[in-house]
Amino acid sequence: MTLDRRHFLQFAGLAALGAAAPARAWAAAPTIVRGVSLQDMAGAVRVAVAVDRTVLARTSFLTGPDRFVIDMADAVWAPGAPAQGAGVGAVVRYRCGQHPGAARLVLDLNAPGSLISQAVGGHRNPGLSFDLASAAAPVAAAPVLVRRDNPGLRRTVVLDPGHGGHDPGAIGVAGTREKDVVLDAALKLKAALEARGQYRVELTRSDDRFVPLPDRVAFARAQNAELFISMHADSAPNRDATGASVYTLSEHGADRAQNLMDSQNWDVDLGSAPRRGMVGDILVDLAQRETTNKSAEFAETLIRGLGGVSPLAANTHRSAGFFVLLAPDVPAVLIETGFLSNAADERRLGDPRTRERMAEAMAGAVDLYFNRAAPIYVAGA
Repeated sequence: MTLDRRHFLQFAGLAALGAAAPARAWAAAPTIVRGVSLQDMAGAVRVAVAVDRTVLARTSFLTGPDRFVIDMADAVWAPGAPAQGAGVGAVVRYRCGQHPGAARLVLDLNAPGSLISQAVGGHRNPGLSFDLASAAAPVAAAPVLVRRDNPGLRRTVVLDPGHGGHDPGAIGVAGTREKDVVLDAALKLKAALEARGQYRVELTRSDDRFVPLPDRVAFARAQNAELFISMHADSAPNRDATGASVYTLSEHGADRAQNLMDSQNWDVDLGSAPRRGMVGDILVDLAQRETTNKSAEFAETLIRGLGGVSPLAANTHRSAGFFVLLAPDVPAVLIETGFLSNAADERRLGDPRTRERMAEAMAGAVDLYFNRAAPIYVAGA
């Protein structure tokens, strides 16, 4: 199937991970665009763009004259990079430019063009690749991204009360145990979500037992969870530390997740697309990065909801490589509901009415997240 412009925009939307993603998810320093190479591919031209790390890209075809334009957000050309170069095949030449907030690559075409395939590299092998041909030329089939959603089904949410059994977690100044507080909070959140009639809610533990971290993640993936919420209560040497915070996966954690793919038998659903080789690696990385951004989106929604019923810690949205956040295809957050090492927080978390209010605020955040979530696109034939 030929990738038309609409299909490519869907692909680019996933590759870009959504322009609405929180700014804190991206590095502050600009991406360095190191250079461009063109290769004649017997009827097509492969355009490869070398960058020092993954980059957000927006593309378009323009006419009068015919051009293919690639804008790379928060990127700059490397010092000494050629400002222009000769073309091959359907590309007459290419030109490089710098715009506020973006590096631009313009390819002048000798006729209206079409995009027949593309690849977006990941953390380990960043880069962009586009195969262009004349719009009238026959092209081979290429993977595309197709919509995967079913509004008629209940959303699956997995709640993960931390610790349990022989592991009490943090213990408050008055003896409150983390494992007890978060289990009750999870049960209250489960009840609040199920009362809406829109969710299937499962718990990694529903009583006082210990569940190893890999089993918690495996359970969420086996349930085909669309959202994973791990619930905890914090502790700190500074007894003045107070308030709730929410963690999402850090970039270091994302690399750790890739390393664990084989050892944990994590198999990401790529539809009918190739599962091995460069295309498979790229699609897995895209799925993982989309998951990371969906997690960040929910975290921001959750923080706003919690702020109405609970004090918030400084730097409320944090990132870490916690094991329970590592699933490459399940949006996940870890919420620290407060500090048991703080007497006021311990009293607050020990109050069933407070836990009820927090559960309702979290359920409201889940509603907002799913009501505005964009359709998920996966690879298909």
